Amino acid sequence: MAKKLTKSLIYGFILGCILFAIAPLGLGIYFIEQLKPVLVPGLPLAQLILGHTSGSKAILLALAVNGIIYSIPFLAYSLTRSAERNIKKP
Repeated sequence: MAKKLTKSLIYGFILGCILFAIAPLGLGIYFIEQLKPVLVPGLPLAQLILGHTSGSKAILLALAVNGIIYSIPFLAYSLTRSAERNIKKP
């Protein structure tokens, strides 16, 4: 279980960092602007926690929350895959 949790955290943080970096690059593209709440869900949550502040603390918190949010689907996927393998076929 610890191996699955660590693996999902690593993959989630990598995906969260990539999407966190991609989101501001599409400033002129309408489609990217509409997907910003999906790409960077940690930013509104960090703003709720810290208030509307700027700086490195807010960005690091948003990045960490983004990584945690994207780690949850990876963990769910790995747990369902392991559960499927453990089911005995008749």
